[in-house]
Amino acid sequence: MKNINQYNFDIIHVATHLRDTLEYVLPREHDIKPFEQRKAVLTKGLEVETPLGKFLDANKDKFESFLNKYHEMLDELYGDDSTVLVKTADGKIRVDHTQHLKIYDFVVNLMEPLKDIIYFHVNLARQQNENEPIIEDLMPVDDRHYRLFVFLLLMQDFQKSFFEFQKVMGENGGKPSPQSNYIVQNELSKYAELLRSVRSHNHFTDNESLDALDGCLQVVEMSEGRRDRRDNKNFPDLFKEALDKVNALVQKSGPKWQELFNKALQEMLADIRKAQQSKPNA
Repeated sequence: MKNINQYNFDIIHVATHLRDTLEYVLPREHDIKPFEQRKAVLTKGLEVETPLGKFLDANKDKFESFLNKYHEMLDELYGDDSTVLVKTADGKIRVDHTQHLKIYDFVVNLMEPLKDIIYFHVNLARQQNENEPIIEDLMPVDDRHYRLFVFLLLMQDFQKSFFEFQKVMGENGGKPSPQSNYIVQNELSKYAELLRSVRSHNHFTDNESLDALDGCLQVVEMSEGRRDRRDNKNFPDLFKEALDKVNALVQKSGPKWQELFNKALQEMLADIRKAQQSKPNA
């Protein structure tokens, strides 16, 4: 792998651990070992001797807000005093599932500048005729898998909040209340904003994936009263259809991403070993 692609893959590796932070919204047990590994990669990514750290150090003014939010993410999610991800005495991570929005906010809003940095180096490699299939093939699959995965999780949480909103409205005779207004302003509107942001920055063009994302946003618009329910279906059915389509694509994109990522990782590790072996003995 050429130097510029090794450099870029290192940044992609950091972005992968940022994306995997989304796993903490899943209702399952979380071990401390992957947590510590993610924390180590995300923390080291800012060190000046690393590709991402070097780039950010050379572009401090342009990426000041990104850096501030990145440090905030490390403190609030991976710090010892985090209230979102808490280490337990038995080596597990206890997640405060009432704070999913905080996880989404950090990941989604950090991912786009990070992807801009990655695609800057991809385009630079193309301009210098140093682009290689191992990175070119990975990029659209990586972007597709991330956006499908985050859409699946965001839509599941949007659905929970929407059904809670309907329940509260029903209990109040269909009239707004402080509780229903809170759900709209502090949950539904924020989930919808994140979904639209993720959709608006895609780096892939296949119709199957884009149609699935757009199908989710159509359901969001129906829940907002901005679009009629298709075929007058009820909301549980509308959400299920949209989520099933995205989930089916996630099940396909995940293994494909893993295959291409592992291939690039093994090539980079082989290059590192080769470079170390070629060094003269001290």
